[in-house]
Amino acid sequence: MKLDTYVAARFVRSDGAELLADGSSWLLTSIDGADAPGYDLFTQDNGAGDGATVTGKRVKSRDLQLEATALSVRWGPELRAQALAFFNPKKTYRVYLTYMGRTRWLAAELSAFKAPNGHVNLPQTFSAYFLAVEPCWQSVDDFGQDIAAITPRWGFPYMDHPALGVLVDLANFAREVVFDYDGDVPAFPTITITADGVATNPKIVNGSAYVRLLDGMAAGDTVTISTSPPRITKNGVNVLNKVDRTSNFAGLAMQPGRNVFSYGADYGDNSLHVVLRYTKQYLGV
Repeated sequence: MKLDTYVAARFVRSDGAELLADGSSWLLTSIDGADAPGYDLFTQDNGAGDGATVTGKRVKSRDLQLEATALSVRWGPELRAQALAFFNPKKTYRVYLTYMGRTRWLAAELSAFKAPNGHVNLPQTFSAYFLAVEPCWQSVDDFGQDIAAITPRWGFPYMDHPALGVLVDLANFAREVVFDYDGDVPAFPTITITADGVATNPKIVNGSAYVRLLDGMAAGDTVTISTSPPRITKNGVNVLNKVDRTSNFAGLAMQPGRNVFSYGADYGDNSLHVVLRYTKQYLGV
């Protein structure tokens, strides 16, 4: 297997402007803080006996530093002016990092920027410093599936069994889907429930946790459940006050490994379409 040695950073500003350090104009020369975030462990000394007890732990916000050099001395003034104008503390950024065959991104605030003045006859350089309050890197693509999907099965050549008839499609009567999630930390999906007909009290389930809306749905209605932060809307209107009190939004988080999601309703669950989408979360690149 050939090692992928391509390394690049793509900075996307909140107004849509982009700057690339991919070896064409700017070359990425240093990466610090992309491999793993910092961690906090909280302890309390034991009242009796030796040592302490761990009372809590968390992943800290991430500090990220990226440095680049211009590949042309001739075009140095233009490239330096481009970088000076691009990195603006009034904007927010998405930082896409490609390293050893994988590309991931995170949202970050620009905390500092340097473009030294002492390189008049040398390639220009810059250093960009970011703070990511949500420290996990995310997959470039989001993933998802319609739990209520009907899989087309009619194909060519045409097959017709004299006793069993023709297989046209395959419905998911179990109304559940298994997700094998290969992220490092939990991902928080968004679930969209759409009704083709009348349904009452729809719910989405992950293991023993569920979120249930105590309300009816008519044909064309759409319910959207966001798990972080907790939010549920019906046709765009907040209906959090109609959620079953035993509902657990955090319990719908996609855990690393095997996740079994299902859905149901007190009435009319066969008229529902349930699409679950999520972005994979990683501790490093």
